[in-house]
Amino acid sequence: MGYEFTGIKKKIPMLLSLPHQFAPYAADRLNRQGIEKEDIRVTPFGVRVMTDDISAVMGCRVFDRLYLTVPIKRGGRLTGENAAETIADSMLGRILSTYIRGERPIPCRIRVEVPGSDKRGKAADGARDEERRLSGIFSEAVTKSLSGEIVVDPGSYECELFFPGRPDGSFGMYLWIAAMSDERFSYRRAIESTSMSAVRAATMMEMLHPYIIEDDSVLDPFCGTGTLLIERIRHLSCGNVFGTDISAKMIAGARENAAHASEHIHFIQRDFFDFTYDGYFDEIITELPDLYHRSDSEKKNFFDSFITKCLTLTTDGAILGILTGDGNFFAPIIKRQKHLEIAGVIPFGGKREVFILRRL
Repeated sequence: MGYEFTGIKKKIPMLLSLPHQFAPYAADRLNRQGIEKEDIRVTPFGVRVMTDDISAVMGCRVFDRLYLTVPIKRGGRLTGENAAETIADSMLGRILSTYIRGERPIPCRIRVEVPGSDKRGKAADGARDEERRLSGIFSEAVTKSLSGEIVVDPGSYECELFFPGRPDGSFGMYLWIAAMSDERFSYRRAIESTSMSAVRAATMMEMLHPYIIEDDSVLDPFCGTGTLLIERIRHLSCGNVFGTDISAKMIAGARENAAHASEHIHFIQRDFFDFTYDGYFDEIITELPDLYHRSDSEKKNFFDSFITKCLTLTTDGAILGILTGDGNFFAPIIKRQKHLEIAGVIPFGGKREVFILRRL
């Protein structure tokens, strides 16, 4: 028997999970979707939103997963030591019966996240060991508290209980429901290992939001399977949109994805440095190739050639949104350019940064 999400009929608290540095972009987008600022709050776990409008939430393309908040008894603190009794006294049972229709028990996965598990080194190893220990404790507590209503089955699950840890040692509790379908990126049929994640492509567009305008002509010179261009159009309507890539497989995938997205994009299999265009672009947006295997001189030559080519294809005032993990090579080259200025540099995770450049 399948499971059905029954729908939201009143304002309830939800959590949009995403890396903390991206939370302000999600909050801003939710406000532009019509959700009041007082109903949006950035938290250490993501963005908390109080709403009954799922469609407005899904209009935000920056978050990874949408969870329903599971309130615990007022004044209580959920910890590993009191997990069984705190979960039993929480709203979890009522939320399951209200929002999930289908056969019982509902198969569920447990996910625990403790501070520091996203780092590297011995501290991170210890945090991940603690996550495994607590996953066992929370699994046992859920089974004991809601026997017959829910069963822990990480291999085939219809919901997920997420327990993010706070610095004081307590945990939040959130419920993801598989039947609460997320169709934001359903156009993505062709995906390669090097393809940009759709959520991160949408995040990059939110970062560029103050700099781009409607009906701009846009080029992605290393377009891969087209995700960044599709997200650019979904963010704000464009004029002519072009993508180039040297790989025939990538271009075929990009055309397939654009067709499923019902977006008209000119995809051309060609080396960017050989690409010509009868006109000028208002925007160039791209994730640059990974140059980790190149020597320092090769990186410098690549960036010099890339900027020179971009200047031949763009109009005065054009915006370049460039994602790269080699900012230490890229930034000095930009600063020597007479026809470009750095409008912003935004961290994107790890060593990667989004450089926002304006043509003078």
